[in-house]
Amino acid sequence: MIKQRFQILIAVFFMVITAVGCASKRADHIPDKLNSILWVQSSTEYQMVATQSYLLAKVLLDRGLEDNNWTAAVEQLEDYSQLPPAIIVDVDETVLDNSAYYARLEYAGTYWDDDLWNNWVLEMYASAVPGSVEFLQYAQSKGVMVFYVTNRSHEHEKATRSNLLSLGFPISDQVDTLLTRREKRNWNSDKTSRRSFVAEQYRIILLVGDDANDFVTGTKNVSSELRKEVLNKYQEYWGEKWIVIPNPIYGGWEFALYNGKFGLSDAQKFEIKFEGMDTLE
Repeated sequence: MIKQRFQILIAVFFMVITAVGCASKRADHIPDKLNSILWVQSSTEYQMVATQSYLLAKVLLDRGLEDNNWTAAVEQLEDYSQLPPAIIVDVDETVLDNSAYYARLEYAGTYWDDDLWNNWVLEMYASAVPGSVEFLQYAQSKGVMVFYVTNRSHEHEKATRSNLLSLGFPISDQVDTLLTRREKRNWNSDKTSRRSFVAEQYRIILLVGDDANDFVTGTKNVSSELRKEVLNKYQEYWGEKWIVIPNPIYGGWEFALYNGKFGLSDAQKFEIKFEGMDTLE
């Protein structure tokens, strides 16, 4: 019954948007990120939860500084007790808010556009996620090195650095702390190699991110079930050494819904999401 209603809904939807021409550039686009974008951009609840996450991070940072046996990185295997302290933060949707870019995608009628992304990064318009600047400035004041591990490409490093600095984020002028994708040969979209790189020289007290890939390997481009299986092994890290910033717009969780299928149309993605909801019937 539910599936039949869904099929009717899809048919009617496409009849309507075809008839009116649709406001987007692609008649088959189903804009399903509107609520997510608006929640980030306009809700007090988003400000509250992001701010409280960074307030918790401040408390945990102090706790980690007092304990030389404390590390947040599963890649930190050698003796690290005497290493100087550091934290690793993701960039997009962890410290930089790109919701305006995703709003542009909604207007363009697409899930992603390389040219639009390139223009967005070079504009350096991203704003700070609530609480992030204050927390990272506090970490710096405590003698903690702040590393930004991002999957932005290396060609965007200069613009990203400028965007971060313009908002007051601390960036070392002595150490390369902005570690971008493909900056080194083995620095791919899986962030394990970059966490390991930092762990060789620093005791990593906290990891802060918006996606499971910011914390541990084995969660990227896999099913939802496998992601949960991997992450459940590290529950003692949650809210203790790993701080997650809310990101309802996109992430590994969304790709996991497609069970590793690439090249799906917008309509196919919408159908998978619709049928993936649990109605308890």
